[in-house]
Amino acid sequence: MKNDKDLQSYIRLFLLRPVAKQLLPAISSCLLFLCSFGQTTNKQLANVNTIDQANQFIQSYPKLDGRLFTITSDKDTSDITLPLFDKKIGYTFPIDDLTFKIIESITYLEFRVSYIYLDGSQLSIHQIDSIRKVILDKFKNGVYFFDLVKEYTMDGSQNGDLGWFEENVMHKEFEKAVKLYKKGEIFTVDIPDKKWYYVTLKTFDDRTTKKLTILKIRNGK
Repeated sequence: MKNDKDLQSYIRLFLLRPVAKQLLPAISSCLLFLCSFGQTTNKQLANVNTIDQANQFIQSYPKLDGRLFTITSDKDTSDITLPLFDKKIGYTFPIDDLTFKIIESITYLEFRVSYIYLDGSQLSIHQIDSIRKVILDKFKNGVYFFDLVKEYTMDGSQNGDLGWFEENVMHKEFEKAVKLYKKGEIFTVDIPDKKWYYVTLKTFDDRTTKKLTILKIRNGK
């Protein structure tokens, strides 16, 4: 049915049939229940604005098969998901027999570096400084950082790549240093209280990522 008028016309034609007149009380009750249920559900969904409220909604309406899921702007780039990152919290939209509502939107910085770890519990500061000087000299002379990782790192890492990591995830001194440098720059990081010492290469520019938490429910179930 295209709209409510089409539905009303169909109901009128159906009720002209003799059999339908006998079923009128049952049909009326069914339609009243469906309309009432849909209106109640939509009203309750409009009041869902937080993660806690969404979880409560899912528990209160189990037949709607509700669930929460997240998408991120760095990974979810399909024609359907990409436009959603420009929408505001509360945006509601249907797809087939499902309804979706954006419950939460978070934006955060991400960084990516590769590192060589030197263990201060096994090496003296003098040894660490000497090794780091050698590493820096070799890198400046064209040795690939990947090869230097295999030769010098003391934590068993195969390539030293940390992958993308969010702000406020790593040790604050390490992250503080990472923020100071640009892609392609090499630098050292000292965390003496942990006896952690690093030679670090910033391999990518910092990026901003958005994460959406979305509530999905099934319509009319």
